[in-house]
Amino acid sequence: MRKFMILGLAVCLIVGLTACKKGGSAYASLGKYAEVGPVMDEYIGSTEKFVAALEKAGSADDVAAALEAAAETMGKLAPQMKAIGEKFPEFKTQDNPPVELKPFMDRIEAVFGRVMGAMSKVGPYMQDPKVVAAQAKYQAAMAAAQ
Repeated sequence: MRKFMILGLAVCLIVGLTACKKGGSAYASLGKYAEVGPVMDEYIGSTEKFVAALEKAGSADDVAAALEAAAETMGKLAPQMKAIGEKFPEFKTQDNPPVELKPFMDRIEAVFGRVMGAMSKVGPYMQDPKVVAAQAKYQAAMAAAQ
């Protein structure tokens, strides 16, 4: 009986591991754009966090912290985004994104609708040296991604 249980557990483990490795990725449906999916998810997620942090900001320190966090994430994503832009040059010239990427584009539009309102929180703190420095880092990180 013990051997049977061990064999059953081993089979379950092997099947589970195989299913995980087999492109059971949520991005497989993106076809040739599958590698774009994880980068887009991380970018959109970090932008959502950035907007939420700005919406809650009540001081220059809060605004600077939000900008710093967004700049750090963008710094990490920039090489991946740049590589994607080079691999898929159609992204730069295309007015309509590929159908496979429409769900990402919908999320981006939704979050950027909130960005404009959240950026109004930055206005009162624009002269603060911490915010000025954090904004410079953020702009540099964004430029590196293009």
